[in-house]
Amino acid sequence: MDMKTYYANLRAAAQEKAARNAARARENEIFRANDNRLADIERELAFAEIDGDAKKIAALEGEKRTKTAQNDELLKAMGLTAKDLSPAYECEKCGDTGFIGTKPCSCYRRALEKSAADDIGIGAKNLPVLEECDAADKGILSEYKKMRLFIEKFPSVKTKNVNFIGGTGTGKTLLAGDAAARIAARGFGVLFLSSFELNNVFLAYHDLFSDSRAVAMNALIHADFLVIDDLGAEQNFKNVTSPYLLNLLSERNMRGRSTLITANLTADEFLARYGERVFSRIFDKRLCATIHFGGADKRLQK
Repeated sequence: MDMKTYYANLRAAAQEKAARNAARARENEIFRANDNRLADIERELAFAEIDGDAKKIAALEGEKRTKTAQNDELLKAMGLTAKDLSPAYECEKCGDTGFIGTKPCSCYRRALEKSAADDIGIGAKNLPVLEECDAADKGILSEYKKMRLFIEKFPSVKTKNVNFIGGTGTGKTLLAGDAAARIAARGFGVLFLSSFELNNVFLAYHDLFSDSRAVAMNALIHADFLVIDDLGAEQNFKNVTSPYLLNLLSERNMRGRSTLITANLTADEFLARYGERVFSRIFDKRLCATIHFGGADKRLQK
């Protein structure tokens, strides 16, 4: 994705919407007359302030308030507000330019990383939100409530990382998807990928380094909330899986980013598969909370 074109399109869309709203509002004769008069008032106020004519300034300010209030009521009847007549840019900090002065805005990095993630197939997924009644039906209400507290406090959570450990079909992926969807809905950068997808990113980066793959790795490192689903189900490639997983987890922990891992491995199996260093990153009690899922396979229950 060409970033210059991306931001130009964002700005154009916001400006076109505002222009359509303004044109619609000005179809009303009273609104149009008031709008024209308000423009004249601004010019007259500027001259009155230069002249120091306090009486005229007061009169103009009073007329301005009256005309503005009239137009606000007319807009309300149209289902609009005064804000709808100005471009509503997605990023208030940079006005959808991607830059603040000469420095890239934080939204620029997120957009660049999202583009790279999409290019290698780990972009946004359509994750369903789980309601409390659904969690109760699936026997994971206790786990659901714990995660709702985490989600509500995110990102100001004391324990940044969460592990869902339990057998197949016990609701781990479902609840992880719910957390990802709810956090993404609040505007945070979220990535949800299976251990197979994660391994493919590691392999691609290891076998053929490129700028786009480097950006994709950065997307994994910098995502506000990263879900790695079913860790341990992927093939363990020598000199790739464990080393890159260690680097990813270490970098994220160092930056204070939150990671949620689902797995059905025991502690001994984690240790045997990934080694002491990865094990310590996943189960560091200073940074991680582990929620255990039990019971029968929920997918077999009606």
